[in-house]
Amino acid sequence: MELIINQQIYYSNKESVPLREVAESLMALDEVFKQSSSILEALFPGTTIESVEVFFNELQSGSISEDLFVKFVFGSQENLEKFIDNSRKQLKIEELANKPLLLSAIVITLILSAGYYLLDKDKSSNLNHKIAINGNNNTIIQLTANEFDIEPEKYKSIVEDAINKKLTKNAVKVVRPAKLDEDSSIKVGVDKNLEINNASVKAMPSYIQESEEEDIIEDIKGIELEIRAIDLDSKKTGWHVVAPNLHGKRIKMQLDPTINPDELSKKRKFLANVSVLFSLENGIDKIPKLIFLREIITKKSKNKK
Repeated sequence: MELIINQQIYYSNKESVPLREVAESLMALDEVFKQSSSILEALFPGTTIESVEVFFNELQSGSISEDLFVKFVFGSQENLEKFIDNSRKQLKIEELANKPLLLSAIVITLILSAGYYLLDKDKSSNLNHKIAINGNNNTIIQLTANEFDIEPEKYKSIVEDAINKKLTKNAVKVVRPAKLDEDSSIKVGVDKNLEINNASVKAMPSYIQESEEEDIIEDIKGIELEIRAIDLDSKKTGWHVVAPNLHGKRIKMQLDPTINPDELSKKRKFLANVSVLFSLENGIDKIPKLIFLREIITKKSKNKK
């Protein structure tokens, strides 16, 4: 089964934009909409979105105006009904499709959060650029929280957990056509407050150094983990741990399908076999970004070996 949501994207450029820039931004926007599914799944625990497809309804030249349909494929009527029921309970609306502001806000916060992440990583970045993007992003986050009764910090945390190398590349490409015009901004949806404003457009990086960061995965056996956050409704989001031998800060964790969340929630410290996703910065520093919990080591599992 599927749910179709209409979205409008408007670049306020005064001059014509090269076709290549428009095409690249559209392809990048397609990927950002696809990434929105992870945010929706985190906001509505128990919901599974199998795929996301984006279709053109209309494209106007001059100032770039895109009318799109975003199709969320749930795979079953039961999954769709669960999502709509969660929407009614948590957002107090009949259907998400009748009030697409949430999806518009998610797209903006994904793009702005990715831009801020890139600037924060770059030690030479302009502080005023970070302030501009952060201010714009906080406005959208607060608007979303007020409108849909979502805790601002929870929503912000969910979006930040979704940031990865692919998203940062696409966020830069989405904004790039607007950077060709000194006064341009990008509106998403019909609400006038939902925009990547001109200051943020100027502040967004124009490109990413491809060689600056790579992702690698390593399997590690017998590592000690300390649980810091628990989400019994999801194996993909909400779980965070500290791995003292890897890093001092909290790391997002996903559970293998064989792991029982209820059993895991009773533990605070435990030994485990894991796969760790590292970002490799400057070709030297390995920063753990995500832990896949493969197996909890117990006395029984030790004895088997």
